[in-house]
Amino acid sequence: MAVLTPTVNSNALIAGFDDPVQHGQQVFRALLKAMSEPGTLIELELNLATPGLLNNSTWQTLLSLLDADTQLWLSPRLNSDERVTSNLRFHCQSPIIDGSKAADFAVALADELPVLRDLNWGTSEYPDRSTTLIVQVPALSDEPHWELTGPGIESRKTARIAGLSEEFRLALINSRKRFPLGVDCIFCCGSKLLALPRSTQIREMRPEEGEA
Repeated sequence: MAVLTPTVNSNALIAGFDDPVQHGQQVFRALLKAMSEPGTLIELELNLATPGLLNNSTWQTLLSLLDADTQLWLSPRLNSDERVTSNLRFHCQSPIIDGSKAADFAVALADELPVLRDLNWGTSEYPDRSTTLIVQVPALSDEPHWELTGPGIESRKTARIAGLSEEFRLALINSRKRFPLGVDCIFCCGSKLLALPRSTQIREMRPEEGEA
């Protein structure tokens, strides 16, 4: 693993949170709700300018979660976007690394996802030290495509997450068999996000199950 040191281009910088403490806590509470209530669509209330390819919910999530002690991996187009890397380095100071296995947080566009097994799944002693994967997707809804069950879900929930390859979907579903190991996921679209922690069981629904 190598730490990348992208140059901060001052011309690419934009503002982060207007009130870093208050707004950071506000977004962090929203993320806690998303993680404790898997499959719940959360609307972030702040409307920020965003750098480069990042959307509003992805940018707010990163501003809230990252700091100088968190190692960050970016998918190829994000990593080559100077507006993204300059603002992350300036606002968050997180080391950007070239190996996803060592990442505390991995951020990817839906069409260039890392191979799930190449992320850190934690260990039996420290399952909480696994990678959190943040994915920017083209659409999120509660339509019946996936059935979600597990901790934080009273009975079941349904969700549709657009833009994920079949290979990634199957790998994510199968990864649940290895709980408590695994990867927590946050899916971001526009100002909305949805979380699927590694404890959430996922089943792909048949088309007829979604009929009224």
